[in-house]
Amino acid sequence: MTSHKNIGSKKAKKRFPKLFQTLLNYNAFILCLVPLIFASYRDWKRGAVENRVWIIMILCGLAITVARWIYTAELLLPLFSIIITFLVSLLLHVCKIFGGADAKALTCTALILPQNVSTSLTPIFALTVLLNTFILLGILYTAILGYNLTQYLKGNDLFSELDSKSAWKKLVILLTCIWLEKPPKSKRFHPLKHIPDSKTEASPIFTRNRGSKEKMDSFKSKSNAQPYGKGVWVYFTKPLIPLITLSVMLSFFQGDFLLFLIKFL
Repeated sequence: MTSHKNIGSKKAKKRFPKLFQTLLNYNAFILCLVPLIFASYRDWKRGAVENRVWIIMILCGLAITVARWIYTAELLLPLFSIIITFLVSLLLHVCKIFGGADAKALTCTALILPQNVSTSLTPIFALTVLLNTFILLGILYTAILGYNLTQYLKGNDLFSELDSKSAWKKLVILLTCIWLEKPPKSKRFHPLKHIPDSKTEASPIFTRNRGSKEKMDSFKSKSNAQPYGKGVWVYFTKPLIPLITLSVMLSFFQGDFLLFLIKFL
């Protein structure tokens, strides 16, 4: 009888860390997702996210890391994940692919969820999130291209203002800009000719250095005052944090979307 109890207790001890890890992962996912949803809303509405959001995520990440270390003795991979993600985010920020808020969102995600729980090419969860984010961007650009081609097939003269552009720049504009009869009244849409730096802004991945608010307001007032005739090319500033948030959900439950596409195809 005693030996049977001992065997049962040993099995329970072996199962407990796995069960705790599962519960910890789901709690971490919720603690990561809720602030990111709020940050996505602020990024979409204002184009900026308060630092208190990242402070909350950092505190949650530290609590999760301590709990993971106490109960599972896992510390090396979380530290490695945070360091690698921070360096990658910093590089993307320096290259103006990520804004400061985007880099903070990815780094805080690595702090709360350091390792993958689903199938992926890498054990680091934040890198899977990054890869899936770029895939989602690719899908978005494909949709923009499809919309512009539809406008062209309808007989709209899309290229009258682009005669001086090279073939490469025309392709970039087709992927990143939308042809509209008139620019909508939104902070996210800017007529292409009024973008402060059209050479860098109209690129496959939008540079996050948007310029000062005064400059953007000045360009917006100019664009509203100018008649556009039959249509205008409009650049849509794409907020990355909502895409990162969507990628977090996709990466947690599905894993690497690239592997999923390969299996599906």
